[in-house]
This record gives sequence, C-alpha cells and structure tokens, in this order.
Amino acid sequence: MQSIFKRSGLVVAFISLVSIAPALAGQAPVPREPEQTRATEPTPVSGELIALDDKAKTLVIKTESGNEMKFSYTDTTEIIGADKGAAGLATMSGTPVTVHYSVHGTANTATKIEVTAKK
Repeated sequence: MQSIFKRSGLVVAFISLVSIAPALAGQAPVPREPEQTRATEPTPVSGELIALDDKAKTLVIKTESGNEMKFSYTDTTEIIGADKGAAGLATMSGTPVTVHYSVHGTANTATKIEVTAKK
C-alpha cells in the first residue's frame, strides 16, 4: 500500500512540473551585467605622437581636441607606416597618428597604430 502512495506522489510531482514548465519557458531571460574586465573597442583616436617608450611599450599622443592620451602596446600591435615598427615610430615624434585601441579596466591598449600623412 505504501508503494502506491510513493508512486502517486511521484506522478503528482511529475504532473506539477510538466504543467509549470511552459510558464517557466515563456519568461524572458534575465540580462547579465556587463563584465568589468571585458575589453571594449572604442572609436579610434587621431592626434600627434608626443612620445614613445619602446622599453615600457607605451606611447602618448596629443589628440585633436588637445588632450593627451597614453596607450600601451604589445608585440602583436599592428604598426602601419613606420619603418622598423615601434623602433621606427619612436623617431617620429610630432607625426600624426591614428590609434585603434581597446580598454581593459582603466588601461588603453593599442591594437593598431597608423602613421597618417601630415596635413
């Protein structure tokens, strides 16, 4: 007799689950908070190269609006328009550049640096 009650309890639980499943499936998923560590790709910035430190792998540019921005770069950063990559770019202070970069927390990391023709 007890096994009948146990089985009927399982059947009731199964029927309950099946009856509420469509209601649960119809709910909109809860959006996740953006991760703070996820890199974002802002609009490229143009300006004049002020300084490049090849040992520290950093560069500073003065943007067209007059602000200075500092970037780090890596061995995988694409450098276009400078002979010998970053070493060649280090000798080009005052040259107009466009920096494509990503933001990791508060750090700006250059993904591509383009030397542009002077106006």
